[in-house]
Amino acid sequence: MMESREPQTFTRKEFEKMNQMVKDGDKEAKKFIVIDNKLYDVTDFVEDHPGGQDVLLTHVGKDASDVFHAMHPDSAYEMLGNYYAGDLEPELAKDDNVANSAKFAAEIRDLRDKLKKEGYFHSSKLFYAYKVLSTLALCATGLGLLYAYGRTSTLAVVVSAFIIGIFWQQCGWLAHDFGHHQCFDDRKWNDVLVIFLGNFCQGFSLSWWKNKHNTHHASTNVHGQDPDIDTAPILLWDEYASAAYYGALDDEPTMVSRFIAENVLPYQTRYYFFVLAFARFSWALQSFMYSFNQGAINKSAALNMYERISLVLHWSIFGYATIAWNSSIYNMILFFMISQATTGYTLALVFALNHNGMPVISEEKAEKMEFFEIQVVTGRDVTLSPLGDWFMGGLNYQIEHHVFPNMPRHNLPKVKPMVKALCKKYDIYYHDTGFIKGSLEVLQTLDVASKLSLQLSKKAF
Repeated sequence: MMESREPQTFTRKEFEKMNQMVKDGDKEAKKFIVIDNKLYDVTDFVEDHPGGQDVLLTHVGKDASDVFHAMHPDSAYEMLGNYYAGDLEPELAKDDNVANSAKFAAEIRDLRDKLKKEGYFHSSKLFYAYKVLSTLALCATGLGLLYAYGRTSTLAVVVSAFIIGIFWQQCGWLAHDFGHHQCFDDRKWNDVLVIFLGNFCQGFSLSWWKNKHNTHHASTNVHGQDPDIDTAPILLWDEYASAAYYGALDDEPTMVSRFIAENVLPYQTRYYFFVLAFARFSWALQSFMYSFNQGAINKSAALNMYERISLVLHWSIFGYATIAWNSSIYNMILFFMISQATTGYTLALVFALNHNGMPVISEEKAEKMEFFEIQVVTGRDVTLSPLGDWFMGGLNYQIEHHVFPNMPRHNLPKVKPMVKALCKKYDIYYHDTGFIKGSLEVLQTLDVASKLSLQLSKKAF
């Protein structure tokens, strides 16, 4: 009989040494992550990670337990076992502040287990059927109005464009819900709805969105890792981004980069709202290019084909309606611009409220913080009426969504008091505000970065 071998136990020093080799750029160094104090060698898995390689790379050399449990189905545990490399020795006792954060994380884990048993992670199919059908009704109303009156009434063109813009925004919130697998237990059906609502209806690629959004959830507001705050050279949100952008100009700046640094970024508060009008078209263009250049996030040829066909159909149908159901070039341009700008504003204003103006964390500091604490302190909840909840697609419960990303949106208001109470118990900062006050906080953050940019531009040149 063969004797079973005891799993290898790595010391913390051994683990740090292996990670340092990765940080030093050693191409032969193996990449490890820690989940539940077990070590997993993901060196050969990075490129095949179904959620995108960027999100996995942000947690190489770190404890990824909480982010793994928050964002993966039970079926992922079986796959994870294929990369098991050994155990990691227990961590030493932490100081009081860190220990407090660890206790908070432990209670959040217990709360998640409790909520799962009580059915909070089970969706109401009736709710999502209503949301999908009512959202598609917006599309039918907008296109029907354009078809019936677009050739004779400019007012009808304007109203139709606005309705279509809101339709795209609401498709975005629904695609977000299905993308987080909030509705169906079988993840395949969630992806089908994302392709329909996201790719076909809205014009945003599932793979582009998941690659970007998964990384955002894994490293929320972490400088150098979260793609949602990496908006240079259009907007700078914090001192880290400002220092990095202007520091890079030391190496022979071009005429364009110098012009942006001196004459654009120091005045970003003034053009902020103008930029938002182009947000939707910019994202749609990035999405289209990603799908045709990068392919599907899970390397599936079938998924890639479905995505590309849906994106082409989206622009074909929208383009046909724009040209065929308008009587003049002027109205065609008007319909295009208003529909794009409506979605741009209504998406971007919500996105900005989610995290902009909240603390941005350095990579070094993030490594010392608990995952759940990062999710709470970097998020902003917005208290609104039921109409406001509809407008923001439930993302006004941003903190709860980041703590429980696969919880159906209709249950987030129910768990908000529970999360808030735990934050108060462990002195974890929980920010809850109104729409206007939150928007002013975003503008104030931009203004601070603008003044810093003006100072840095004077030093740089």
